[in-house]
Amino acid sequence: MTQSWTGASLASRFKHRFVYALIFIGGRFLAYLFLYPLVLAYTLSPSMRRKSRAYIQRRFSPRSAWQFFKHAYRLNLTFARTLTDRAALGILGRVDIVSSREDRALCQRLADEHKGVIMLSGHCGCWQQAAASIHFFNSPKYIVYYRNPKDNDKMVHEHRSAKAPFTFINPAGPLGGVVEMMAALRHGGVLCAMGDRTFGAAGNSLRARFLGGSVALPYSFYRLAACTGAPVAVMFFPWLGEGRFGAEIAEVFTVPDLGPDKQNYAPYAQKFADALEAFCVKYPYQFFNYYNFWETN
Repeated sequence: MTQSWTGASLASRFKHRFVYALIFIGGRFLAYLFLYPLVLAYTLSPSMRRKSRAYIQRRFSPRSAWQFFKHAYRLNLTFARTLTDRAALGILGRVDIVSSREDRALCQRLADEHKGVIMLSGHCGCWQQAAASIHFFNSPKYIVYYRNPKDNDKMVHEHRSAKAPFTFINPAGPLGGVVEMMAALRHGGVLCAMGDRTFGAAGNSLRARFLGGSVALPYSFYRLAACTGAPVAVMFFPWLGEGRFGAEIAEVFTVPDLGPDKQNYAPYAQKFADALEAFCVKYPYQFFNYYNFWETN
């Protein structure tokens, strides 16, 4: 049976709260120490190893169970560190963002065109805290985001009991949130979304090549770009160490109006898939789609 994404947290509410307390008491360093035995326990769980098996086999081709376990442990540990840093940003309010002057200038030029920007990222690196920390786009930000009731992890602004620095658009809402997305772009906003995870009916997806196989990617963002004239900026946010993450532009492109046939937009979905694969080559332990990405419809 295909293992699909649910949006539920991997850790319990208690474990999340315990890590938050460690950050408050001793900062990131104390919380990081706790992660080593916690991640070991998770990685020893067969069900947890199944969640990352497809990616590890395709990315690393492990030749033994021990090699697979080591890759799984490093992947899980990096993920745990990114979540810890996300909480630390909310609790401590400190983060170091590494980016090039050229990328920052490009972001500003895109915003200054007042066509709106579709910023596509993926479930990799530090995407969780990027929206709360990136100020390169001097425009209102809108986040396409579905939150499972079983998601126990607090967002950055929730640690401060503050208002979110962006507006949420629920893809589970009427018409998949398309009306709200178009309105955001027409007002010159930055629409932040995940280009590596489909939501809703299988007919809303396109196939693309990724790490030697075929994956389903959302179609609507490319059609949206074609209808509104908004450029697409593919950005990733690699974890670079304690309290540090990067902000890298991988691709910027516009999408012409190619009509209603979704297959006409497959080359643009492939652009995203190629950029995501290049990220996984450079940062192999920072791809966090914890399900079989290659068996989704």
